[in-house]
Amino acid sequence: MLVIVFLLAAVSGLSFYVAALQSALPPRRWAMLGCLFGPAVLPMFMARRRFLLLSSRGLRYALLRA
Repeated sequence: MLVIVFLLAAVSGLSFYVAALQSALPPRRWAMLGCLFGPAVLPMFMARRRFLLLSSRGLRYALLRA
């Protein structure tokens, strides 16, 4: 059981590192948070990514144009 927890923490840290690199977020910070808290950090990560996207493009910019 303990091995599974440590393995999940390492996989979460690696996946958050890669996702942060793709999203132009600080990768070491998100990798450390992923290792410490596991997948529980995902809502905070998605909210931060969305906030940076909105702040860089503006509120009136449509992501999907019909």
